[in-house]
Amino acid sequence: MVPTTRYFRDNVLAKRPYIRLEWCEAAVSNPIRREVQPWDGRIRHWIWIAELARYLRVVTLSDGVTVHNAFPDRRFVP
Repeated sequence: MVPTTRYFRDNVLAKRPYIRLEWCEAAVSNPIRREVQPWDGRIRHWIWIAELARYLRVVTLSDGVTVHNAFPDRRFVP
């Protein structure tokens, strides 16, 4: 099971209840792309989710595993 922040558990999942933890885990372990945010060191991971017909962006803390945010990314181009 992937570790999560309190913000993810209390806010993100409440706002987006369709987000599945297994999607987040797959994005962290096998992303299509990974980028480090220079201003805070958090890491963005993208993965294609067929059920959403969109790419999912999963943001982890700088440790690269603790999920902080996740949402369908409409502007992502692989």
